[in-house]
Amino acid sequence: MLNNPAVRSLLQQMVAGPVVGRHVQHLACTVSRSFHNSEPAMEIFMVNSEDDFKNKVMRSGVPVIVNFHAEWCEPCHSLKPLLEKIAQENEGHLHLAEVAVDEHLDLLHAFEVTAVPAVLGIHRGMVVEKFVGLVSHKEIKGFVDKLLNK
Repeated sequence: MLNNPAVRSLLQQMVAGPVVGRHVQHLACTVSRSFHNSEPAMEIFMVNSEDDFKNKVMRSGVPVIVNFHAEWCEPCHSLKPLLEKIAQENEGHLHLAEVAVDEHLDLLHAFEVTAVPAVLGIHRGMVVEKFVGLVSHKEIKGFVDKLLNK
């Protein structure tokens, strides 16, 4: 869109002067190149705050698997690689968010998590799937299939 001459011209008119216009053209080319080179990617991230959760999970355009875990939880350590593998198998179609329960009690209470590991499937700001405890790879695949078909 920014590489479109009409759009570039409009941007130049909006910001006065030829120097600023050259910066807009450079920005347009840079942004255009970035979009053409990027591929849909799976994103795995740690939730750092409630605002971070709202922006990356609740407002996400793709479904998000939310893994509530704790460092002291052995089943959590076993589940994490399974979730990462499933997320990689569905690259571009979902994201994986990690929430450390000891650091985010507000989210723990908001989603009524009473045991860990607890995994939520959130799509368009709604919890559509959930499981608690260590489950098999096959059960996680079923969970993800339901999440992606919502």
